[in-house]
Amino acid sequence: MIRKIFNIKMPKGYDKGIHAAIIFLNLFGLLMILSANMTSIATRKSLTIIFVKEIAFIVASYYIMVQAARNFSFKAFGKHYMKILIGIMGLLFLTMAFPSVRGARAWIRIGKITIQPSEFAKVFVILLMAYFLGDKQKVSTKVKSMWKLAKTPIVIVLIIVGFVTIAQKDLGSAVVIAGITYVVMLVPSNLAMSKAQRVMFTLLVIGLILMFWVTTPKGVAMIDKLPIPSYMIDRFRISANPFTNRYDNGYYQIFNGIVAFVKGGLLGVGYGKGFIKYSYLPEAENDAILAVVIEELGMIGFSFLLILYGIVIYRLLKMAFKVKFEKEKMVLVGTVAYIMIHFVFNVGGITALIPLTGVPLLFISAGGSSRMAIMLAIGLSQSVISRHKALEQKKVKHV
Repeated sequence: MIRKIFNIKMPKGYDKGIHAAIIFLNLFGLLMILSANMTSIATRKSLTIIFVKEIAFIVASYYIMVQAARNFSFKAFGKHYMKILIGIMGLLFLTMAFPSVRGARAWIRIGKITIQPSEFAKVFVILLMAYFLGDKQKVSTKVKSMWKLAKTPIVIVLIIVGFVTIAQKDLGSAVVIAGITYVVMLVPSNLAMSKAQRVMFTLLVIGLILMFWVTTPKGVAMIDKLPIPSYMIDRFRISANPFTNRYDNGYYQIFNGIVAFVKGGLLGVGYGKGFIKYSYLPEAENDAILAVVIEELGMIGFSFLLILYGIVIYRLLKMAFKVKFEKEKMVLVGTVAYIMIHFVFNVGGITALIPLTGVPLLFISAGGSSRMAIMLAIGLSQSVISRHKALEQKKVKHV
């Protein structure tokens, strides 16, 4: 038992390309977090503490990934999903006991350690939808409506999204959770869902177009008439024209983020030599870390990131087309959706292409919860890949 707990060897058949890419992404993130903290108030001691803390998060995340890759099974998840749900909801409710940060109450603080439960909810909804909706072709001949088939996971997701939006006031996380769920629901091929999936796909395309249109003057004018909080409307105004008032609190981060992009150019000003992080860029190590990357390493540094992200996404999608079972396919597609939604929202927000949502750049931004959650998702995907390759090898031997 002890040997099993401390085993950090990946299972046979895991994807080495994905594994290498996420290791490079985590190490790149570590270097950029250190750089983002190299300011006038930084000391050798403070930087050492940050380094040790982030290394600890990376090691813990790697361990979580390996254990998920080695031990995950849908049978065990089906047995314990209600316990996991109660645990996640309990943690989400617990955030209400802690002070809000920038209007949101999404964190649990224990000393200097911060936990954001909504990050783990993103992984949970992938498994939830896969467990309830995957490989249900036979059931679909008896069940004629999508609602009868999907009501349990949909209600659970709506409760999570509603709590994160209304109670925690963390719109960014709520949108990511809803987005992941939406994409994963497009995967199952059962007849009960086919009509709804066609409508959902059409709405997805329209939604993507609207996401960019609402940042135009006409889009902002339409949003302004809707009964939504003023702080949300302000995000659309800022994206429409981030240069309106560079000193206003809402415009400040976007304006300086764009300045960092311009300064960085092709090659950047050099690692650790960026200036925009010196109080000009709030949350430099978190939501706005991409601005630090591009100012210091230029578009070359950004291209390196794109290549690593591209390797992970390409190889996950490639395996999604190969795996036999829909549950496994949904895990792989859900992980891709998780990564891509975060990437689009983070990059789009800091460049003012879409409203700023405050979601981190996965693997790169500081934050133990987001790092552990995405590494858990990668571990689940590696478990799927390993199992698929093991089945393929058995078939070859039988032939």
